[in-house]
Amino acid sequence: MTFQESETIELKRTLTKDFAKEVVAFLNTRNGIIYIGVDDNGEVVGITNVDKTMREIRDIIRDQILPSTEGLCEIGSLLEDDKTIVTVKVTKGTKLYYIKKEGRSATGCFYRDGTSSTPMSEEEIDRRFIASLNYKRTLLSEIPINRTDLKFETLRDKLRLNDVHINDDTFLNNFNLVTSDGRYNLLANLLSDENRISIAVCVFKGKDKTEYLMRNEYGNKSLIQAYKDAINYCEAINPTYVDVSSRPRKEKRMFDNKAFEEAWINACVHNLWDTHISPQIYIFEDRMEIESQGGLPYGLTEEEFLAGISKPVNPDLMDIFKSCRIVERSGHGVPEVVKVYGKSAYKFSTNTITVTIPFDKIGFGQGGTVSGTVNGTINGTINGTINGTINDHTLSKAEKLIIEAISLNGNLTRKEISEQTNLSERTVSRTLNSLRNKGLIYRIGSNKTGHWEIID
Repeated sequence: MTFQESETIELKRTLTKDFAKEVVAFLNTRNGIIYIGVDDNGEVVGITNVDKTMREIRDIIRDQILPSTEGLCEIGSLLEDDKTIVTVKVTKGTKLYYIKKEGRSATGCFYRDGTSSTPMSEEEIDRRFIASLNYKRTLLSEIPINRTDLKFETLRDKLRLNDVHINDDTFLNNFNLVTSDGRYNLLANLLSDENRISIAVCVFKGKDKTEYLMRNEYGNKSLIQAYKDAINYCEAINPTYVDVSSRPRKEKRMFDNKAFEEAWINACVHNLWDTHISPQIYIFEDRMEIESQGGLPYGLTEEEFLAGISKPVNPDLMDIFKSCRIVERSGHGVPEVVKVYGKSAYKFSTNTITVTIPFDKIGFGQGGTVSGTVNGTINGTINGTINGTINDHTLSKAEKLIIEAISLNGNLTRKEISEQTNLSERTVSRTLNSLRNKGLIYRIGSNKTGHWEIID
């Protein structure tokens, strides 16, 4: 095979610091392939540690480039002259891609110009960014993915529960889970029993993101279940106030559950999933923020949006949620939030919609909430678990940290526990075994799909 640089081919002797730039240039311009282990003159020199190089490439693409490039970069290898070359096939994306640390600037945005990766001018960056926001939306069911092993038992169970007839022979086509040529699509990936899509509920101490308390992950499973797991967590930290001075007694919650659920479901249904960025929930001392990707639906004004005029971003996903009775009709959720919290609850930016749910911590003026603050509720749950459930045991610091983590999210993997507790994965594994030997925790299900439970 003869190697020569061109508009679609980039040759690199080794993996260098400008690799991210080359990937960004192809993402913004045209499909291309980068060969690593080939000199500029086409001579094959090969790569010594192929596995290490491929891991480093994967980390660079995942961590150093925005928006997410999931599905656009394929890493592989080939043997030429008894030497191994690493290949990176890049598919042109629909967004403006840039190097994360540089942002949307001339030092972060590049395009392919002949055999070079050239910085964009500020004018070109603005033009491309605006164009990327207004491109014709492609349905999730029209975007193919490379997986062939998807299962949909969670979706099937939910449909059966709502008396929706399922024909096994036509199931995939009836619910738009495959493209016209029979490949699984992005909609199928969202709804499959196992995936790599992560939904997070992030908790902060205070009123801003300065001090981070915890991050709870509810992904890697069907969106039909993941969205509900996040709701369950948020409802668990929503204390109830009771006014015992009146007859009949009155009750109210720190925040309106119905408005919150409508805002969160909307965020999940209307999120721009093809950006590969999930909606998130941020919890502060005085409020909750729900953030989804994508500004106002193209062609709608703020007033139209807030009035409930519906223009579904993902109509195929909306149809699934309707079939599962998660939503009743389009356009219902926004007016519900506005009715409770007003139009100011919504904040629109070029890339996101943020819904703010304020916390009422005064209650009926009879002494505050169950715990005084959201953080108090969370810490009370954790301390209650540690001091109440397992107070017959003396725990090490590592054991307490891990109990804290899994008491709030039993779905955490060893790696995620390590990240949340700042303990090494080896320490996490050793400590989990210790807690199991003490009879304090046990594992339900497999290592891949199961979860941890604390023994009361």
